[in-house]
Amino acid sequence: MGHINFGYVQFGLGPIGVEILKQASEVHGLSVIGAVDIDPEKVGKDIGDILGTEAKGKLVVENLNQVTVNEEQSKIAIHATGSNLANVWPQIKNLLDHGFSVVSTCEELSYPWHRYPELAKEIDDYAKKKGLSVIGTGVNPGFIMDTMTLFLTSVTNQISNIKVSRKVDVSKRRLPLQKKVGVGMNVEQFTELAEQNKIGHVGLEESARLIAYGLGLTLSDVKNTINPQIAEKEYTLAIGELKTGQVSGQHQLVEAETDDGRKITLELIMAVDVEQEDRIILEGTERTELVIPNGIFGDTATAAMTINVAKTIASTPTPGLLTMADIKITRNQQ
Repeated sequence: MGHINFGYVQFGLGPIGVEILKQASEVHGLSVIGAVDIDPEKVGKDIGDILGTEAKGKLVVENLNQVTVNEEQSKIAIHATGSNLANVWPQIKNLLDHGFSVVSTCEELSYPWHRYPELAKEIDDYAKKKGLSVIGTGVNPGFIMDTMTLFLTSVTNQISNIKVSRKVDVSKRRLPLQKKVGVGMNVEQFTELAEQNKIGHVGLEESARLIAYGLGLTLSDVKNTINPQIAEKEYTLAIGELKTGQVSGQHQLVEAETDDGRKITLELIMAVDVEQEDRIILEGTERTELVIPNGIFGDTATAAMTINVAKTIASTPTPGLLTMADIKITRNQQ
């Protein structure tokens, strides 16, 4: 297979966006035609300065109009700015207007047809009108708790229930993630934010619905719960000192039932000092269990996933709003 050639723009240069740009340029050898961010501390800098490498000859810009493109080259943007689809849709639409297919880390985009049925149709129609692709992916959602689970069902003949668990030690992860899961809060603060839907991992229900979609199942009931994990000793973390009795993270659960009585259960524990692991259990006539000791490290794996999905989209263009269940098996194509 020959080298997959397309013009790549990185849209969003937060911690994940920078990691994607780093891996795309330094490891995967993509043709970087631009990087876009609104942070005045980054605009105007060479992307090499952002990456801590030698100059790349490309400056960070704040507007897509400032990106020089080759109209004869296919173009893909990797979009990494936010989790809320309604908020980021104008950005994605702007990318489509500039001729870019879009691979996004927006969790709600991984399977938006239930949460945003009208918006999902609008995105699908608009992308098809432009002859371009839009897809949401990542590690979770995007791989562990949905795509990898779906692929594992290939070696089964009958499935009764699906259980997936992911345990992440956030003390080994970036500061924004520690804040995102409530590390250092008291239980009352965590509970209040949980009641307001202002805390918790975005995309867990999307993963359950993507599994159901991929298997041709209809969900009749979906229950979401989230509870704090409590520190049993003190820790020194990037976020500061964590004291005994404070929140050390979260335990999140999605319990879904299909209209024929099968269950899809997704459990996510993101807390300080948990034993990391990814585990998929398929119950049925051939009980199948897959365990990844130490789990898949989210930050670098998200970079790999978005880049490799971009390669897949470039090699097999399919206009419209896609899910990971709609495209061919993603792999690290050179």
